Amino acid sequence: IILCGLMWLFLSVSLHADAELPLLGENASINLEKEIKLGRGLYLKLKEHGYVIDDPLLSRYLSDIGQSLLSPLDYRARDYHFYLVNDPSVNAFATPGGYIGVNVGLIAMTNTEDELASVLSHEIAHVELMHSMQMIDQAKDANIASVIAMLAAILVSGSNPDAATAILYTGIAGSTQSMINFTRTNEYEADRVGVELLKKSDYNPAAMVDFMLLLQSRESRGELSSIEYIRTHPVSSNRVAEIRARLKQDSAQQAYPANRYQQFKDYLFYQYLSHVEKRRHSQFYEALLLTKNGQYANAEMLIRTLIREDPDSIWYSYALAENLEFQQRREEARQIYQSLLLLYPDELAIGVRIVNILRMEHREVEALEIALNLSGKHEKNPQLYKLLVALYDKLDAPLLKDLSE
Repeated sequence: IILCGLMWLFLSVSLHADAELPLLGENASINLEKEIKLGRGLYLKLKEHGYVIDDPLLSRYLSDIGQSLLSPLDYRARDYHFYLVNDPSVNAFATPGGYIGVNVGLIAMTNTEDELASVLSHEIAHVELMHSMQMIDQAKDANIASVIAMLAAILVSGSNPDAATAILYTGIAGSTQSMINFTRTNEYEADRVGVELLKKSDYNPAAMVDFMLLLQSRESRGELSSIEYIRTHPVSSNRVAEIRARLKQDSAQQAYPANRYQQFKDYLFYQYLSHVEKRRHSQFYEALLLTKNGQYANAEMLIRTLIREDPDSIWYSYALAENLEFQQRREEARQIYQSLLLLYPDELAIGVRIVNILRMEHREVEALEIALNLSGKHEKNPQLYKLLVALYDKLDAPLLKDLSE
């Protein structure tokens, strides 16, 4: 299934799994330090080529979903990092070290946050189950070719993602049939662990079936024929049936909390994938398009109406403040951001907006106070440290500027 994506072949080790599943790892040939270094390196390479969406508000939303799925785990050998990938293809992938990427195109296909959570749970399961080490141990001849194909795909992905995918799967295609069958076994195992993660979360485990059926439907209509991963990892009826059987083992009805997933999707598409044909156009998305087209007054009026309906929505208030900035009504925008920061004191996106407005108004001392407070909560964030350097430079504090750099 495409849930594993381009690079799940190199998923790594942990100590958690369900009782039916194998636990390897004592013979791992790649230690954790090297694994994390490799995973971070590949993430940085994608970022270098402009694939990683570096929007703190959007990134935080995705990360919160992933972290909520991880919270029941008794032990984690590594920190997980969830990030959005600016690519319209339907894909998600996990790389060594727990770096899990989700393409915008996959999010466009999902209908609910539960479906996205099911994708993430599947990816987490691959990492927790050491599937890469099993494949390396049982298919040593294919390992070198696969690694070379993977690195080559990363190197060309910035300019030609289709070529990157072709290179990667050319490497995998040389493997034996037994290796393909083995990866199918991995998919079943990841389904089982993924379902268990969903059961322990606030998400509906049945969403995994819903999303698989959606993929199956799209594939049957030929809409996903260009995605190689479906060929080697098809969404089979047997997999769907097994997941349903596992869900029946725990048939108690549960109420699942409401969320603002559609608002998240609308803002994501507004920023990064506005050409996607959406099945459901919301008023919020229409307002965002009005903002993008410079019709600020009409957009403002529509967003204020939405805020009256959902006054606690961070997305509506954030979009309104952004709209007011475009209208050069910076003080009104700052007040909205300031109110949001009281509700979400750790939210980097909001704090950065306030800092930038204060800088434009030549209120560097106030801006520095907020930036320093954020730096204590977001260590090593490059965007924040660039702001600190600029503020120290403006305040003529060269020593502090050098320390920040």
